Amino acid sequence: MFQNIQIKLSFLCCSITAFLTLALVLCCLRISEKNMYGQEESLFFRKASDISYQLHTGEPVSINWYARNVGENILYLEAGGVPSALSNVALGQQGQETAEEVKAYIEENSISPISGIFSSEMAYFPYGKENASYLVLYGAVSGQESAVTYLYLHSLEPFSHNVAMQRLWFLAAWLCAMPVAYLCSYRFTSHVLRPVVQNHEKQKRFTAFASHELRSPLAVFKTGLSVLKRGASPDRQERIFALLEHEMSQMERLVQDLLCLSKAEQAELGADFAPADLAGLAEGVAGTYLGMAGQKGVSLSFEQERGYGYVCICDAQRVAQVLIILLDNALRYTPPGGKVALRLSRQRGKFILQVADTGKGVPEAEKGKIFDKFYQADGARSEKGHFGLGLSIAKEIVKIHGGQISVSDTEGGGSTFTVKLPVKQ
Repeated sequence: MFQNIQIKLSFLCCSITAFLTLALVLCCLRISEKNMYGQEESLFFRKASDISYQLHTGEPVSINWYARNVGENILYLEAGGVPSALSNVALGQQGQETAEEVKAYIEENSISPISGIFSSEMAYFPYGKENASYLVLYGAVSGQESAVTYLYLHSLEPFSHNVAMQRLWFLAAWLCAMPVAYLCSYRFTSHVLRPVVQNHEKQKRFTAFASHELRSPLAVFKTGLSVLKRGASPDRQERIFALLEHEMSQMERLVQDLLCLSKAEQAELGADFAPADLAGLAEGVAGTYLGMAGQKGVSLSFEQERGYGYVCICDAQRVAQVLIILLDNALRYTPPGGKVALRLSRQRGKFILQVADTGKGVPEAEKGKIFDKFYQADGARSEKGHFGLGLSIAKEIVKIHGGQISVSDTEGGGSTFTVKLPVKQ
């Protein structure tokens, strides 16, 4: 499912990128062609100015002069309305036909010749036909016994060829960039979808695990009710009722944890902020676990740094819930003979609550995951009644208090969970 979504998103991103890139390429191409045309106009003005100047100054016109100044372009000369012999020799049939076509265009549009000799005084017009286009200067040399007019046609064929080649290069570059754009889009969508895929996998794992946890007590209920219907001795009935009560409490705990996480995700996990004595709160929570610690053969202590006040603006019930989660986990994973310490201190405008144990610790690879919703270490799956939701709930509670929660290694082995709450005045 996610693979198909990723492919579709990649194509969508690639299409958008291709469209934007094409628009940018066309803009750059337009600017480049405009600059190229400006350069071509400058070249035309320079050559036309040189030819006009030499004709006005009486420069002898010969075949060598024609080849040197005109090159592959067209210069058509008329004296008294008669084509000059040089034009007939130098132009050839095709050149003469082109000159005649331009003369007809001039007559149709009533274009007057220019008599100036400098490019700033020149007027020109573009002329194009099916296979060729030109920039044309139509000028006249005054002060002669017979009027001399001239047409200078600057061919735009090299310019058109360069434009066509540039367009091909731009198109080739754009087409070659598309596979790269798709690969980048694929990597980008993979990065974007990774949290969704991970969350989906976590929810699938949790759903399977929660289904198992709910199915087990339901099976116990079904079996117990069946035994009770058939009739049982008072002693056996008492054992069945105790078992059913235990399983019901387990189900109730799971449902409450799920509701708490659901409220946190929807920003509905409320907190009743009021001044609370963290020292008394922490010591009270630690006291409730002394019996459990003694049964497991674990040493439980409460340590408080003296010389500070520990009145905190918080929801005392929620903070106590965090400490219960951390102490419950610490005692669960600390073997007999181990130690668990609940410490309270104050540093740099923060209240510091730490639960340190000498248990098996948290593997380095899992330290960044244990606070994730629906995450559960593999070793915890065999623990009856352990759903892997406690640390997620603790993280959400600390978050609504504006604090942070983290885990580190205890010196000598084990884990230390640290909760930092802001000191609010």
